[in-house]
Amino acid sequence: MFSIDARSLGYVDVAVCGGGIAGVCAAVTAARNGSKVMLIEAGGCLGGTMTEGTIPYVIDRDNKGGIVRELYEFLEEHEMCCPRRGDKADKNGKRIPGAILDIEGAKYFFDKICREAGVRVLFHSRAAAVNHTLGHINKLLISTECGLYFLEAKIYIDATGGGNLSCLVGCEWECGEPSTGKPSPASVGMATVGFPEEYNGTDSEEEKTAYGTLLEKRGIRVSSQQASIVKLPSLKTWDVSVNFQYDVMPDDIFSLSNATYEGRRESFDVIHAHRQIPGYENLSIVYTSSHIGIREGRRIQGVYRITDEDIIEGRRFDDGICLVTASVDVHKLNDDDTLNTSRGYRTKPYHIPYRSLLPKGSDNILLAGKCISGDFYPFSSYRMMGNMAATGVAAGYAASLCVKEDMLPREVDGKRVKEYMWDYLHERN
Repeated sequence: MFSIDARSLGYVDVAVCGGGIAGVCAAVTAARNGSKVMLIEAGGCLGGTMTEGTIPYVIDRDNKGGIVRELYEFLEEHEMCCPRRGDKADKNGKRIPGAILDIEGAKYFFDKICREAGVRVLFHSRAAAVNHTLGHINKLLISTECGLYFLEAKIYIDATGGGNLSCLVGCEWECGEPSTGKPSPASVGMATVGFPEEYNGTDSEEEKTAYGTLLEKRGIRVSSQQASIVKLPSLKTWDVSVNFQYDVMPDDIFSLSNATYEGRRESFDVIHAHRQIPGYENLSIVYTSSHIGIREGRRIQGVYRITDEDIIEGRRFDDGICLVTASVDVHKLNDDDTLNTSRGYRTKPYHIPYRSLLPKGSDNILLAGKCISGDFYPFSSYRMMGNMAATGVAAGYAASLCVKEDMLPREVDGKRVKEYMWDYLHERN
């Protein structure tokens, strides 16, 4: 049992660990389907990679619908999104709807839908330990700004991105490219002001590389070799990504901490040096990401593992919860690695099966987001936020079925989850 110093938060039907897009979708879906839900988030806002990691767009979203569609409809209504490429506003200054979203608007939207669904959100809180019997979680210890608490739930959803909850139970995991063991790079992003007002950013891989080369010619070397610059819906700020941090493993707090420092240092140095370029004298950082962006954490071993063959052949499954259309996108794994993100893989649209949300080693955890079960190269395709949102919806719905029908995740018929997903996302693939 836990220390007597840990106070009880009582019992909920579903406890969701991690408030990124997958965790929010899981929590809201479970609550909308009648479950009592608590969402546990380590930071001070919801949205994860999108908000704290300053990635202002949802890739692979066109066929996802649901909460992703709700997000964009809300932001469009408030003129808080704009296109990735080309003009951002019409001749009257009205924002043209598009993929790039306002981060503060997204934060509020996630707060709003959680509150409206009845989800209890704990900020500044994280899963610290579990009391479990052969992988079945009995109690969850939560470390918060206000001390230690324990929580009991029927179903736990691991939406931590790094698979932290599953790791506490002892589930097996992998991280890194198979032949080298090197993980996908982490990144610190930033928002800036001071680019020329008419500058819309880098619209292609060629433009990103060309901009990185331009900087290098002026003695400004960026670790990513590319500069991804996106004009944000405010039309006064630009999202800038130039940083790659290598060999950041999910079980090494020292490499994570050092990468955070180095990412912020590079951001400062690049912008400071940038000011020497004519026309960019007023360039300044508004903020850097409050949490370093981790592309790859633990990939938890599940009942089904999404394989290279699945994505190459475009496999569909009876329990397929969504259709992934994104290609393989592996960034540099070390400083002198290739910029060819596809690595020779040609993918066809494929399903994420419900079974990949079921971890081996625990019977009352569901996986959502980047920690679902899959090989390295499939992971680099399905990790896009549109798909991560879909895994959250599927996990939330499956959890609600477990509560209503008194069963465990492996007893849920994946075909039922698929049927719900296809209706919910208005998708017929």
